[in-house]
Amino acid sequence: MDLKYDVYWDGKRVDRHIRKFIDNICESTLEAAWSFNRAHRTTFQDTTCVIEEKVTWALFKKNTGLNCTTSTINDRFIKHLKLTNNLLPTLEIMKERRYDLYGDVKCRMCLEENEDDDHIIYCQQLRDKWLVVANNTRYKCDQMLKDLLSQEKYLQLNQEDTQQLLLWNRKFFVHTTDSNQELPIPHAQLMIKNFFPKEKYREIKLIVKSEKATLTITTLLLEIFVNEFYRIIWQPRCNLITEWERIKGIKKQDLRKKIPAHQHITYERTPTQQIDGATYDLKGRKILKHSEQWSIALGKTRQYIDQFIREGNRVIWKEDIGEFYIGDGRAQEQSIGWGTGSEF
Repeated sequence: MDLKYDVYWDGKRVDRHIRKFIDNICESTLEAAWSFNRAHRTTFQDTTCVIEEKVTWALFKKNTGLNCTTSTINDRFIKHLKLTNNLLPTLEIMKERRYDLYGDVKCRMCLEENEDDDHIIYCQQLRDKWLVVANNTRYKCDQMLKDLLSQEKYLQLNQEDTQQLLLWNRKFFVHTTDSNQELPIPHAQLMIKNFFPKEKYREIKLIVKSEKATLTITTLLLEIFVNEFYRIIWQPRCNLITEWERIKGIKKQDLRKKIPAHQHITYERTPTQQIDGATYDLKGRKILKHSEQWSIALGKTRQYIDQFIREGNRVIWKEDIGEFYIGDGRAQEQSIGWGTGSEF
């Protein structure tokens, strides 16, 4: 049985499970700091209209658990971080690390364009493979939904809602009039980063009428999509790169060597201007120092925790269904605890 302790925050008694309290502190700190990541600056300008962040967090927790205790879990953790932070080792990333080895090498699929995260999506030689990813995801999700529907304790729907749910899945990757028609499949630019589109989350929630079921289904769908991306697109691409490196004589130990300063690739600096002691870009947007970013992040964390304490501290655990109740009895879902994560 887990021990319980009295926790105090600014002199206020926090009567709740210590591990869950610490988990919320850590999660809010990570979320606040994550929002400053340069790779997500445009996405996080208006997250409420673009992505459903809770799905990303649920998938992260589902795949990693509390600790990276095995090599398999550690691999999932690393791959999750690489996807979410635009750190997949594309050829453009490898050029930044070792320009002396990779030079001006182009995408090994089309042999014409530079290979970065966007090119992985828009490369003409990969369009058919993206369709395979979509079809495989749709088929496996169809099976997953039927399995959930057969387990009444997870999902209870009438016949009409069941048909709507299955139709929602089958139309998930169908282009609409307002979607980006240049994408090989809709939502690829979000889901490749472990983000789930907000609009799709709202649609399924209207059908199943349950936050827990919605989070479960969307998390599993996102996981299936990511696994199919790795299997259909990324792994074959890596095999081509490995063969190219073998021909060029590039070995793993070469990547660990430090290179002379004059061989580093040179990047253009963003023009800035000083106004009243602060730094701005040419569009008038303030460029925060690292310490300023953390100050804001920690301020958001404190605000989150204060609100969390005010809204309710008492926790009643229900181990059998994986839920807990806070304060006034409103149900909140834990991270998904059932089902097995597919290995990449």
